[in-house]
Amino acid sequence: MRLGRVEASGGFLLLLAWLNYTDTQGLIPQAIASCSLHEAGHWLAIQAVGGKVRRMRLGIAGAEMELGRPLSYSREALCALAGPGVSLALAWLGHFLPGGALFAGINLVLALFNLLPVSGLDGGRVLHCALCALAGPEAAERTAGLLDGFLVGVLVAGGVILAWKGGSITLLFTAGWLFSSIWREKEGKRGCQIGVKRVK
Repeated sequence: MRLGRVEASGGFLLLLAWLNYTDTQGLIPQAIASCSLHEAGHWLAIQAVGGKVRRMRLGIAGAEMELGRPLSYSREALCALAGPGVSLALAWLGHFLPGGALFAGINLVLALFNLLPVSGLDGGRVLHCALCALAGPEAAERTAGLLDGFLVGVLVAGGVILAWKGGSITLLFTAGWLFSSIWREKEGKRGCQIGVKRVK
């Protein structure tokens, strides 16, 4: 049960350093632990269904696992759901730990955010695989493209309104991050993929 090669982009390391520098509440160590356990959920599920992770790349848009061979749509969807499943379990567990409210909150947000039906996120992968299985890859691509545009548009509009009223720009940053993630996925090899790029 080997993970394979792990790589981190320069952007990821810079982002991590900046977040660590600006962290005044001890949020970053808990967030890193939560994200690591989330990705471990994906990895364990891939191993459980007979897949093999050849490489994991950590970038600004998140973690990307490269598989040695494609998984079936159902197995891929199961592996995509494993990460949010671990995060939800940790959110529940956090309520029983002394001072675990922050850890529980981080994991709940991580799970719910990743379940959004947007390309590049776990929910988008599950939806894409379901559409591939039910209607074929072309219909899945069209539907995913329309849904991506709609959801990112809603987030941008909400972020602009919030920022205009003097609120936080976090929602705009999130919309930009999602747009970047969608663009990266479209530039890469599309098709149902769990966590990730499929290899021929």
